[in-house]
Amino acid sequence: MDEKKWLDRIGKSADDISVPESLSPENIQKMLEEKSMRDQAQEKCERETNVVSEAFAKKKRRRYLLRTLEAAAAVVLVFAAGHRVGVTQGMTDGRGEAVLVAETETEQEKENHSVSVRTVEKMEAETERMSAVETAEDRTEASKETVEENKNAKKNRMTDKAEGLENVGSSDVLYAKLKDYMDENDMLLNYARGPQTLEIAEDSAAEYDMGSTEKGYGGSDFSQTNLRDSAVDESDIVKTDGEYLYIIRRGSSVRIVQADGTELTEITAVESDNLSESIRDLYIDGDTMILVTGGSRSAMKEESQDVYTTEYYDYARVLTYDISDRTAPKLLGSAEQEGYYKSSRKTGNDIYLFTEFCPQIGDSQDDSRIMPLVNGESMTAEQIYVPETLQDTSYLVIGSVNTGTPDKIKNSKAVVSGVEHFYVSSESIYICSRSWHTGNGDMTEILKFSYKNGEIKGVGSCEFKGYLNDTFSIDEYNGYLRVLATTLTDSTETNALYVYDGQMKLVGKIADIAPDETIRSARFMGDTGYFVTFRQTDPLFSVDLSDPENPQIIGALKIDGFSSYLHFYGKDRLLGIGYDADPKTGITTGMKLSMFDISDPENVREEKRFVLKDANNCPGLYNYKAIMINPEKNLFGFACDANYLVFTYDEEQGFANLLTYNMNQGEDGSYGWYEDTRGLYIEDTFYLADADQILAFDMAEEFALKEKLEL
Repeated sequence: MDEKKWLDRIGKSADDISVPESLSPENIQKMLEEKSMRDQAQEKCERETNVVSEAFAKKKRRRYLLRTLEAAAAVVLVFAAGHRVGVTQGMTDGRGEAVLVAETETEQEKENHSVSVRTVEKMEAETERMSAVETAEDRTEASKETVEENKNAKKNRMTDKAEGLENVGSSDVLYAKLKDYMDENDMLLNYARGPQTLEIAEDSAAEYDMGSTEKGYGGSDFSQTNLRDSAVDESDIVKTDGEYLYIIRRGSSVRIVQADGTELTEITAVESDNLSESIRDLYIDGDTMILVTGGSRSAMKEESQDVYTTEYYDYARVLTYDISDRTAPKLLGSAEQEGYYKSSRKTGNDIYLFTEFCPQIGDSQDDSRIMPLVNGESMTAEQIYVPETLQDTSYLVIGSVNTGTPDKIKNSKAVVSGVEHFYVSSESIYICSRSWHTGNGDMTEILKFSYKNGEIKGVGSCEFKGYLNDTFSIDEYNGYLRVLATTLTDSTETNALYVYDGQMKLVGKIADIAPDETIRSARFMGDTGYFVTFRQTDPLFSVDLSDPENPQIIGALKIDGFSSYLHFYGKDRLLGIGYDADPKTGITTGMKLSMFDISDPENVREEKRFVLKDANNCPGLYNYKAIMINPEKNLFGFACDANYLVFTYDEEQGFANLLTYNMNQGEDGSYGWYEDTRGLYIEDTFYLADADQILAFDMAEEFALKEKLEL
């Protein structure tokens, strides 16, 4: 039925009902047709209501976000036309000795930390139970066909065997698991769409050479995005290739600016081709530009006469451009994946796209939609993994797009998991979700996927007590995963380090690290790890991981304050960015830079410090990509409150502040988007770029401001 017909029907059915003019079908149509930009979409997500029972919230210590979608439309269409609109559910120096106990785990304890795989027999029995609900006499011909499909599905099930992960192989089994989980937890039906969590800045640097100088056009040196692994590229809102700057302007366009020394010239702009979506991230690879966009759609579905359902869903697109001619970028193709855009990664010519999909779960499978769309086609059950124990109903969808075939999703997988953090190494994808177990408190589950040349495969999972501070707390090296977690038990916090092998089996552990303190940051370099805990002072621990089965704490340094971000500054130094604090009260008194000498991991010392009194807001502490850093060039910078600061470091003189620029000093006072400001350099020119303007500073002339370009 076309749009006019269903609007006419709605209007006719409402003849006997008095409704305000603002809620007339015509105005509802206008509302449904409105296109929203990035900021509007975020505001909508934030104002949508959480609807979950308080008792359940206390029991699980989780919030299941339940949103009312287009509330005004729901009022009219429910009461005037029987229209049903669903809602969604989501997610000063000095030394001190640390008190810790190294535990030797029994085999049983190790087994308890790894989630065992469900056997094929168990899955088959579950399928048989479902297919036997109806007796032979009562089955319709359609039912018989379904039974036959289930039998065939059993033959193909578990094609990707993964310890702790099921490859369900049947939509019936998948629906039953989702529905059972909702029923067991007294959750409302989920007619769902959309993001349930805001994007978290994932990952941190692990190798000391990250942020190293790249060579671009004409052999020039330039800064790159702050990466965790040099083999894994990450998107950002500002990029440079050594000759041009590429800047996302408020989600609507990408501005390409030629940067010739201190001269700035805007070459062209690539506009979004769809007003309902916004440009979220970008990549630059030679003459190829990749944009990642996020948006939402709605569609009207007739269920019966005078009864309609509005379906909403989020999606993300990967758009690939040929920019060999910077003045005329050419779109080569686009690929689409359902779900709210979370993040992306790039290795070689493959883009890995991460979205969060919330299935529509009704009273029956017929009125449900549980398969995400990939390029307009539904994923199959064989592509969807389910952990041993469900903790959520939302999926993390992972799809790969090769720039050589930009209009195709090369491979896709999904896992039913509420994602809190995820980490992408050069070989693996780790998905981390937090849960609450009665009697065990906070628990964290990590799901592992391998990826290579665009192919994604489930590997296994593990579960342990405690929660992660952020993805700095996990790291992969030589096939082992190292994890740092904090556990709250009876109002007492303790910390632990776990080591898992390639199949996610626990092989080593250190327990009871720094009681009554909390992990605030971590970094790993090869066989050595460093992490900071804090309550009133900052113990910087060093741990020897050369024997994965017997990790050892080898050093601990206590100083005032704590570091929230750690970055290797060459092989023998570790930069800490964080906060200074009163040693008696633990109250922060400003921001602090610390340079640690780690040449001897057993005797780490704070070489120099620099305190920014009364400073408190640094976007780089919760989004590491906002930090510009290159140890080889001996340069780093970040925004702090309304200022952007650039530093260098000298072993004798310590930290030197090269630039302090107040970003609110624009003529109209509007230059305040410093949370989205990026600092970058090309040879001897330093640039500050945001959605509104670019500033060029001559580093050879003590960072004198030479050029300003309004976008």
